[in-house]
Parts: sequence; C-alpha cells; structure tokens
Amino acid sequence: MSRVGGFGVAETGVVDVQTVLGPVPSDALGFTLPHEHLINSIEEGGLEPDPDFPELFDAPVTADIAWLLRDRPLACRDNCVLDGDDDAVAELIAFGGLGGSTVIELTSDGQGRDPGRLAGIARRSGVNVVTGGGWYLERFHPAVTGSDPIDALAARLIEQYDADPAVSGRPRSGVIGEIGVSPGFTEREERSLRAACRLQRETGLPMFVHLPGFVRHGGRVLDVVLRDEGVDPTAVVLCHMDPSGGDPDYQRGLAERGVWLEFDMIGMPYRFSLPGEGQSPSPVETAAAIARLIGAGFGGRLLFSHDLFLKSMLRRHGGNGLSYIPAVFLDRLLDLGLDADVVRGVNTRNVRDLFEGAALTRSTS
Repeated sequence: MSRVGGFGVAETGVVDVQTVLGPVPSDALGFTLPHEHLINSIEEGGLEPDPDFPELFDAPVTADIAWLLRDRPLACRDNCVLDGDDDAVAELIAFGGLGGSTVIELTSDGQGRDPGRLAGIARRSGVNVVTGGGWYLERFHPAVTGSDPIDALAARLIEQYDADPAVSGRPRSGVIGEIGVSPGFTEREERSLRAACRLQRETGLPMFVHLPGFVRHGGRVLDVVLRDEGVDPTAVVLCHMDPSGGDPDYQRGLAERGVWLEFDMIGMPYRFSLPGEGQSPSPVETAAAIARLIGAGFGGRLLFSHDLFLKSMLRRHGGNGLSYIPAVFLDRLLDLGLDADVVRGVNTRNVRDLFEGAALTRSTS
C-alpha cells in the first residue's frame, strides 16, 4: 500500500478511510450514513426571534413545542444547537443496533466543528466517525475568505488536512465539506468552493457540496467544480437533492455529469422560511424521486442520509435521529418494487465506491 500525506490506496482498490480514531479500510465501512451532524451550532450564522412566536427564542426544546418547531425550526436557539456528547453517543449506539457502522459528520468550520470531541464520541459508541472540513455558507465564514487569494485559501486547507495529529492534537479529516452554497451563491462562497476543489485534487478525498435544495444551482456549481477547477465527478457529492425531487429533468441532468446525488433530508419534517427555502419533502415524495433515478440507471450514484442538525431531530425529543433510514425508509423503497441489491447497496457499496473512486483522482503532479 502506498501512502502520500496520510492517505493510503491499495492495488486491490481498497483505500484507507480516515476516521477520527484512525484509518479504516473502505471495505470495512459497512452501513454508512454519509451526511450527519453530531456536534453542531448554527447560532454563529445569526438567529433572530420569530415575530409571531418570540417566546420560542429562549425556550428549551421540549415535547410541548415539538409541533411548532416543525413549522418554525430556526425560531428556537436551543433547537439550533447539538452540544450533548451523551446525545450523540445514544444516537450512534441506536444506529449501531440497527446494523450501522459508520457516520460521516459534516459540521464545517464556523459551526462548532470539534474533531477531538468526535473522537471521544466515536470511542464511546463503537461506531466509526469520519469528519470533514472547509467552509460552509458565507455567514459562517472567517474574514479570510473575503480577503485572501484562492490559492492561499487552498493552501490553508491543505495545511489543515496534512497536519500530523501528534502535533496538531486533532484527528485527521477523511472527507471535504460540507462546502456551502447559498441561494445567493455569493462571491465568497465561490472562492471557498474553488479552494475546496484544489484541496480535493491534492488529497483525493470525497467533496460534499451543500446545495440550496429549493434553488436550481447544481449546474452552475458543477461548471465551477468540474469545468473550471478540473475536479473529477467521481469525487463530488451534491447534497440536499430531496427538494428538487419533483424536477426529474434537473436531477437527471446533474446525474449525467457523473457526480453523486445525495438525498439527505430523508424523514425531515420541517418548513424552512428563509428566502429561497420551503417545505421538506415527505418520505413518499422522496421515495418517488429516488425510484425515478434508479429506473433511469443511476442507482449506483445515489447516497442516503438524514442530515441530523437540529435538537428536535434527536430520538429523545421524538425525532428520527439516525435510525429512520435503516429501520424504515429502505423498506419503503423495497415496497415500491425496487431492486433490493440496488437499494441496500446505497449506504454500503456506493459509499465504498465513493471513497475508492475519489482516491484515484488525487493529483500526482
């Protein structure tokens, strides 16, 4: 096995996937949720009281307001923070009890990303945790994304990813992202995206791009990532495809460019009221969109996850936690008559293919 910068590729195609507790072979990842958050805060992006329900702002998440949080999820500060190690461990143990093995944790810098805490959580739970890096939406960015040249931003990211854990005291990242694109797709977000692309070519790691799911920015993003920056599509994951499920031409057009389409709002019950957002699709709607893509031959380019990021999504608050897909949702797809090997391969074989394919894209120049 050859290693460069801590990332290993075997001649068999199996690669080392860097978890917060060290490398795990890609053929040992098992059932994987590729887009979740265990420690996360969106407070730093700015929150304001809802004028219709100002009392929610400082209220704790409790069962008696769960109904209202489904319609006003960002009106409660407590709902916008995942800060309990015990909660994260409980979710991972429940996931493990359903046959789950690995979670990819995509909290970005500026949202409370803490690889050291994730290592402790992974150790206690017995579930593999892979962490990412890079910058999310502009409102979470550091000042440097507006001032430094793109190459300097990329160098900053590369230095972070290449840092020796024995020196930095932080576990290595195993993926890139989630890299943020807002409905406005700002200049700073494009600079951040381009820097992440250069990091991807240097490391050969999968790159997760947060799309504004209710806006059709996928083609524009891929023009930057694939055409301008030269990233291989096999390493690119487009997140939050669920809201565009009713637009099969759009989704098929993205899939035909060779990237991964990630349905990662599965079971999410919320209505998001910020500009350019809307109601999360129902599981029935998402299953229908997935069935269309599988029928069109794209089952090998799909990923499924929950995007756990709000406190009310935890099982102890009546949410789906990390359990809905393995316990319930895959059976919905099978009930539609979809091929069981394709459906059950999305969270296993497809994730392995993502890591192994991305590793082959690492620049050798």
